[in-house]
Amino acid sequence: MTRRFRIQSPGKDADDTAWYWFEVEDDGWVMRQAVFEAALEVPHSCEPLRNPDGTTSGGASMAVAQAQLALVRERFGRLGVQLHQAVYGAFTEGAVEVPPEAVDVAESEFERAWSTALRHRHFSHYDTGPLPEGARLTGMVCALPWGPGRTGLFVDINAPVDAFVDIAWLPFDPGDWPAVGTVAEFEVVSLRFSSARPQVRLRPTAAPPPGEPWPRPAPR
Repeated sequence: MTRRFRIQSPGKDADDTAWYWFEVEDDGWVMRQAVFEAALEVPHSCEPLRNPDGTTSGGASMAVAQAQLALVRERFGRLGVQLHQAVYGAFTEGAVEVPPEAVDVAESEFERAWSTALRHRHFSHYDTGPLPEGARLTGMVCALPWGPGRTGLFVDINAPVDAFVDIAWLPFDPGDWPAVGTVAEFEVVSLRFSSARPQVRLRPTAAPPPGEPWPRPAPR
């Protein structure tokens, strides 16, 4: 039988307090875990989690589902796990012992906390992992599946992940878009997961003047 509960971990002061939410199997094996920390700012476009006593739990530092993590590990290996941890946090896999102070919660209450934690992690900044926000890398334009001027393009960054540049970061004139095979420098804008597949959003660090070729990245 699945059990869901939460634990409050008080720190030295109010800013150190954390709230842990667990969904575990009969043997205590963690299926899903979310953590909210009072010291973490709630991301823009998100709402804080409201506690039964009327207080809020701060921003989420973790929202990990064991099933998704296992799928990421199977498909993308160590790199996929590192990227997943950068987005959703890292938790200790295995069984947990339920402490006496744990408070059982209904499935609907856990789902509310879980969905809140996921939104927080999706809107949080990622400054750790192999591809943190702001990291600069060299890539080659590998596909314009909708043609120049539409939607965006894909970049080969020599890693088994999808890397995409949105139309908003590209020149207004489709004729100035880089052709397939163009090598340029890009900056990581964000990292997301879709159906356990990591997706990196990029932007060019420099675009050429109209009609000029794309600048090749300087050697590092």
